[in-house]
Amino acid sequence: MVKALLIVLDGAGDRALKELRRKTPLEVARKPNIDSLASKGVTGLMYAIAPGIRPGSDTAHLAIFGYDPYKTYSGRGAFEALGAGLELKEGDVAFRTNMATIDDDWRVLDRRAGRYIEGAEGLERALNEIEIASHPEVKVIYKHTVEHRGVLILRGPSLSNKVSDVDPHKVGAKVLKAKPLDNTPEAKITAEVLNEFTRKSHEVLAEHPINKERVKKGLPPANVVLARGAGKLPHIISFKEKYHMKAAAIAGIALIKGIARAVGMDVLEVKGATGGLNTDVKAKFSKALEALRGDYDFVFLHIKGTDAASHDGDVRAKIGMIERVDEVLGWFLSEVDLPDLIIAITSDHATPITVKDHTGDAVPLLIAWDEIVSDDVNSFDERACMKGGLGVLTGKDLMNVIANFMGKLEKFGE
Repeated sequence: MVKALLIVLDGAGDRALKELRRKTPLEVARKPNIDSLASKGVTGLMYAIAPGIRPGSDTAHLAIFGYDPYKTYSGRGAFEALGAGLELKEGDVAFRTNMATIDDDWRVLDRRAGRYIEGAEGLERALNEIEIASHPEVKVIYKHTVEHRGVLILRGPSLSNKVSDVDPHKVGAKVLKAKPLDNTPEAKITAEVLNEFTRKSHEVLAEHPINKERVKKGLPPANVVLARGAGKLPHIISFKEKYHMKAAAIAGIALIKGIARAVGMDVLEVKGATGGLNTDVKAKFSKALEALRGDYDFVFLHIKGTDAASHDGDVRAKIGMIERVDEVLGWFLSEVDLPDLIIAITSDHATPITVKDHTGDAVPLLIAWDEIVSDDVNSFDERACMKGGLGVLTGKDLMNVIANFMGKLEKFGE
């Protein structure tokens, strides 16, 4: 039986960098194992959604799994909540959040509060004690996930996800006031609740002993919760029903776990999978190997570190992360004993070092399998994959290509 492993190197795509003599990190990185797969397989370029469209990680992964994000996307916060293991009820509104650092004028000094926050569980407990005076019928549920990230759920009888972010998305800007995005009373109430929670989060966190200790150590205090991406419970046809295969997902961050859960994949927890540069790559590949040896037909393996380095503008860390993945892939290939395994490697979007954010650039794609007719490409990078036999695909094409090789698709017509 043919099985498949899809590896997504989040944000690995890039642009020609002056500091790398007009090469990309994927071109410069030493990755003999990935390049070996490229030489044995077929390659191409992929736009997750469409040429030039800047995808979020959420919409990009929906597309890569074969779902039209324009029809299935219900807001990022919902996926974050599902990924954090929280139960979403009908009517709940969920937000993706950052613990951030602001000054007395509510100006953002650090959107990530230094990224790594020891003692975040204590801050989580304090935030869950917040009560909404303006709308006491609304309950606050906050959960810290990894690093500076967290999830906020507002639970009440009359709420809407049609509200704007309070996160200004850039350092130096002031925290925004949430506004209703339509004229419904539900949106107005939700905006009022979110604004009150944001104000009280600062009051609670600024005086918390954990933050006072951080200041003494010269660390930025995590003194406010910035919410964005309001979402409600998504309703999506399952991956199993769509592709007739049992699927598992391995990821370190709540968002990606949540998208996998939303489409019906089993999320396999891995100790040491942090979603950052310090993630245990080998533990992730070990879990993938275990799943493939078991009863899973398809395993999705997500690596976030390449994107984290890109957002930080750290080209050396990005190259280093690519090389770490390649080294562990070499171990995986030496251990795998499945005669019929398809391995696909791509990125959900480009995150160029010079931009420090997602762009709509095409990203490289490779699919390797013993029965695939290979092309003449011998390297997995943006420039080489332009010449590949797959040509240029969109994210929604990818699972059809993989499922076709696996023999999982119904014939269209007679």
